[in-house]
Amino acid sequence: MAAYPHVADWIRDFESRYGSRPIYYGPLDRDAKKTRPYNLIYLAKEPIFIHIYEPPEDDEGNGGQILWFGLEPQLSEEEENMRRELVETLLQEAPTAPTFTTDGEFENILTQMIERYSVLESEVGVTPRRQGRLWEMVGMDDKRVVVDTEQRERLKYIIIRDLIKNGPLEPLLSDEMLEDIHSVGLKHIHMDHKVFGMVTSNIRFREREMLSRYLRAMSERIGRPVSDNKPIIDGALLDGSRINIIFSDDVSMLGPSFTIRKFAEETISIIQLIKWGTISSQVAAYIWICLEYGMSVLVSGETASGKTTTLNAILPFIDHNVKIYSAEDTPEVKVRHKIWQRLVTRDSKNEESRVEMFDLLKAALRSRPRYIIIGEIRGVEGATAFQAMQTGHPVIATFHASSIVKMIQRFTGDPINVPIRFFDNLNFAIFQEVVEAPGGGIARRVTGIDEVIGYNKHSDGVLTRGMFEWDPVKDKHYF
Repeated sequence: MAAYPHVADWIRDFESRYGSRPIYYGPLDRDAKKTRPYNLIYLAKEPIFIHIYEPPEDDEGNGGQILWFGLEPQLSEEEENMRRELVETLLQEAPTAPTFTTDGEFENILTQMIERYSVLESEVGVTPRRQGRLWEMVGMDDKRVVVDTEQRERLKYIIIRDLIKNGPLEPLLSDEMLEDIHSVGLKHIHMDHKVFGMVTSNIRFREREMLSRYLRAMSERIGRPVSDNKPIIDGALLDGSRINIIFSDDVSMLGPSFTIRKFAEETISIIQLIKWGTISSQVAAYIWICLEYGMSVLVSGETASGKTTTLNAILPFIDHNVKIYSAEDTPEVKVRHKIWQRLVTRDSKNEESRVEMFDLLKAALRSRPRYIIIGEIRGVEGATAFQAMQTGHPVIATFHASSIVKMIQRFTGDPINVPIRFFDNLNFAIFQEVVEAPGGGIARRVTGIDEVIGYNKHSDGVLTRGMFEWDPVKDKHYF
């Protein structure tokens, strides 16, 4: 850990305080759950490391809480003053800086400017404390700060983190082992961990004004500004993660809150789902045949069951030479096809400029796509989706229902109101759940696939047939 002084300092302080030394685990896997009591460190993304610690029970039996510590470079009081000086200089010089079109270009420009306006001690032979006196003696109004090599790297990290990336949430969003991030008011932030379940972080907002300012800035960056007049927004972060913000105190009683649903930066392939046991190779082959022949399918399950991940993984089964049309509230669908018409809804106070899911699906019927992909069916757009199926446009969508019976009940009831005799336009449905993994932790499994045979007018119901079932005892899929 010599290359990461902030980690070495943390380990030394932790050992002196708690009397135990964490181990470096390396790439985290599900076997880490067997190392109880937990006291391990793993790399998230350089220079960020994560420390997982399970405190022992006290005399009153309090215990069982798993702590998550994000270890990142920290600034001393002196370095914080340097940071303020540097940021002020960067803002003054920004009008003359080169233009940029991507965050990557912005980061490169910012790095060059930080190096330009910070000078190493070894180059001038002066410490930061003597810096101002030196410039004054030689009659220079120099904007540079004198730093050593480690200080410059820390300053780079903090300034880029705050100006380009995710500020204090950067350690959370850098940890690929986290799934959901929950923040309520000024309390410590909690997360769903892929291996350790619910964990409590060392990250929190200590002042209401700081939290409000952060959420306003984040919502503006993603194009969904939040305010007291519009206190609830949904959007997507730059890495594709989904965020829900509830801003106003009269709505969120404990203060502004937010939830982030993290998504992998790279699309998870069908091969990976097979390796993880989410589906079997036989199930994948069945889905492949169905999509190759233009079948309509719903990927259904409860919250956080992995519906969108599975939807993205099966899209490559569609012919790559056809047009794909996607309609979403929050952009999550990732299509690799050459002809991809990607549309998202637009919220607006002005009703005439508002674009809802219903509008996007009506437009899809005039665009002649081979497949219509709907991020999630929630309301009246479900009826339009079935109309698209009736007119010969295959549809793939996600939906919240845990079984074929509940799916039919939801579609035929308010507010979707699809006539039950239209339901046979859907060809099959995939059902997915969150389950306990065989080695501990949590896992996702396709628990069943049902085909829709047709509408039975005698019983006024829908005939279905189970094609695959998942056996939780053997953790296998059966045809």
